[in-house]
Amino acid sequence: MNYKRIIISILDSLGASKSYTGYDYVVYGMQLMLEDKECVSCITKSLYLDIARHYNTTWNCVEKNIRTVVNSVWDSGSSELLESVFRKSKKMKRPTNKEFFKHLYDYIMQIENHSVESGLDISMVCPISNRYCESLSVFYTKILETAGRAG
Repeated sequence: MNYKRIIISILDSLGASKSYTGYDYVVYGMQLMLEDKECVSCITKSLYLDIARHYNTTWNCVEKNIRTVVNSVWDSGSSELLESVFRKSKKMKRPTNKEFFKHLYDYIMQIENHSVESGLDISMVCPISNRYCESLSVFYTKILETAGRAG
């Protein structure tokens, strides 16, 4: 399955800015994780190194730039979507990079494990209005249908 469009759509809905270098690192890192389940358990030991190699940079830069994206998502104010993806409560602290990847991975796996036919309601929140957006929900459903046929 081609996960890139799903990852980008989720990050955009969470309010992540594509202008951050870490945005591309998160997308690439999530793709690696979704292709190889073993990456889930070794994010800091191998995933950062793989991303750094791919983008010709250091693992320290990868870690810092991903942290910037995590901070921007966490401060975005999309509380309903953050709660859905990260099970964020009002008292919960910003996740570490590893926790961010893990929650995002689990969220995508949860979506993938439920077929659209089984009545999965993909509720998406508009990153601008912070309200339920039927258009985004329909969009995600179509992405999943397309990704399912391509995979």
